[in-house]
Amino acid sequence: MNTDTWFETAKANLSRYWGYPDFRPGQDAVVKSVLKGDETLVLFPTGGGKSLCYQVPATVLPGLTLVISPLVALMQDQVDQLNARGIRSAFINSTLPRHEVEQRLINARNGMYTLLYCAPERLETPLFQQEAPNLNIQLVAVDEAHCISEWGHDFRPPYRRIRENITSVIGETRWMALTATATPRVKDDIIRVMGFDNPTVITKGFERKNLKWWVIDTPQKNTLLLKMVKRSSGAGLIYAGTRRQCNEIAALMRSHGVRCEAYHAGLTSDERKRIQQDWIDNTLELVVATNAFGMGIDKPDCRYVLHYNMPGSLEAYYQEAGRAGRDGAQSFPTMLVTSSDVKTSQKRLEESYPDYDVVARVYTMLCDSLGLASGSVQEEPASVGLDKLGKRSGLRKNVLVNALRTLERLDVIEMVQPNEPMLGVQFNLDKDLIVEQVGSGGNEAKIQFVDRLLRLFLPEGQHKMNFLEAGWVTSRLELSHNAVLKGLNVLSSEGVLRWETRRDDPVIRVKEGRAERVPVQRKQVDAYRTIQQDKLEHMIGYALTQGCRSAYIRRYFGETEVPDYCGFCDRCLAGEGEPEMTDVLIQQVASLLKSGPSDLTRLESEAGIPRKTLEAILKWLSSQRKIRFEKKSGLFYWK
Repeated sequence: MNTDTWFETAKANLSRYWGYPDFRPGQDAVVKSVLKGDETLVLFPTGGGKSLCYQVPATVLPGLTLVISPLVALMQDQVDQLNARGIRSAFINSTLPRHEVEQRLINARNGMYTLLYCAPERLETPLFQQEAPNLNIQLVAVDEAHCISEWGHDFRPPYRRIRENITSVIGETRWMALTATATPRVKDDIIRVMGFDNPTVITKGFERKNLKWWVIDTPQKNTLLLKMVKRSSGAGLIYAGTRRQCNEIAALMRSHGVRCEAYHAGLTSDERKRIQQDWIDNTLELVVATNAFGMGIDKPDCRYVLHYNMPGSLEAYYQEAGRAGRDGAQSFPTMLVTSSDVKTSQKRLEESYPDYDVVARVYTMLCDSLGLASGSVQEEPASVGLDKLGKRSGLRKNVLVNALRTLERLDVIEMVQPNEPMLGVQFNLDKDLIVEQVGSGGNEAKIQFVDRLLRLFLPEGQHKMNFLEAGWVTSRLELSHNAVLKGLNVLSSEGVLRWETRRDDPVIRVKEGRAERVPVQRKQVDAYRTIQQDKLEHMIGYALTQGCRSAYIRRYFGETEVPDYCGFCDRCLAGEGEPEMTDVLIQQVASLLKSGPSDLTRLESEAGIPRKTLEAILKWLSSQRKIRFEKKSGLFYWK
């Protein structure tokens, strides 16, 4: 079948499965490129319809589409949506027990799925490597591709090995990578690491004409939030930094008659799904959420997104705020700031990215807690008690967790931080003895319960605790949560097993044999921290800029032909003219030049300042003998 015929089939399937008469601008070019077999890089803004760019071709290609995604919740949501549309799909990640992963790979081998979602870490497992050649993979779609780059806002080392891990076992196939938040440096890194030779790069640009970008400086955030919500019409989102803030703000809104709920990782999966659906259906008019909310949720008519706290990067802010106005109607992303927010953000960055000495100490304490002697290898992942580890290390829980995330990012450990309560079972007797003991009682319901338990938790749960997601276990046992716990209590009292539940403790595996010292260099830890500091400074620059906010965002993401004014953000509406040469702007330019020489175009892009204002600042800095200009290279240097 030729590309034109395939594309007509793709359009027909778009209508059949999704009910859309045609592709959005840009989507058609992506689908044609993918079906043609070109390596394709997709740079669409949040809400730009990236998912359809691989889901629709998957319904046309004669085999399996493998989607690489870092987000467990997003995998589940998209798989549920696809299956509801009649497109057979599944996911595999570390929340599933081995035998369930095996079964899903067998199903994929037998052609039962159109799309298979997979976490990047799964590609490296012997099980996947063994099965991959039999899966008839026609397309690999790497979603959230900015995770490939250390300069991306959510770097994950396994992303850098995706192509190697797949090509080494299946040879060549179609490839595409997709992201909503790629700066020029990240884009170049994606192309290089993915091994794209001459890719088709399709971008919509980062302008969202219907979004009115605002930043409001206020010491009374709660009062202003309430006023803004009461004045607004339609559905909205408030992003807050902590679970506690979410709960408090939601309670404030409800006390004033707003249909509102908090959403965060402390809720069960069923609670989160209900809140999502109620918001989509407009049963709820407002959700107050941590950044766990929004990925994969299709709600075009969100009218406003308010940020209670300053995010750590402009990429994160653009992605979250961009959930407003996906239907093209006028919408308002607004960030509230106070004079203390910059210091708070700096402190949060220090805690989120601990220094080398803290990371090294946590590595040692972790290995000790897992009982690993020098050189010994951890065969199976194990649950790690954070409270106990925190006491041993003398670190606060948030610093400890972030040190573990650093070790994960540097590929020293594998870690699963469960969103769901985890249920652990350890059988005290051998399987045959359990079957004999339970069978002798003649209780058929009990026999069936134990038989299913053994299937779920063995062999990993033989004489050691095996943790699985509690919700998944209860669904497979076809019993209520309370009935499962009651059954486990009976078996525990009979000495058959031990069981326990955990919510917050991660499951961790140290990937290599224990080293005498943490197997990373100081400069690796420090370099990533420096990258995050740079991102935070650009986020602060956005909040403090006196220039057009839309222009600041677009230049940050690498657009060059950007007008100085959008005419709709708070700065454009307040100024009606070019911003003055303020101390904040002078410091902003000085900071950029202190980090290295730069030309006028690059400074304009990075600072987000209109050229005339920038030229005035450079002239003043030169008069103060702070900088010098080299005509031959066109570069400004800090003296």
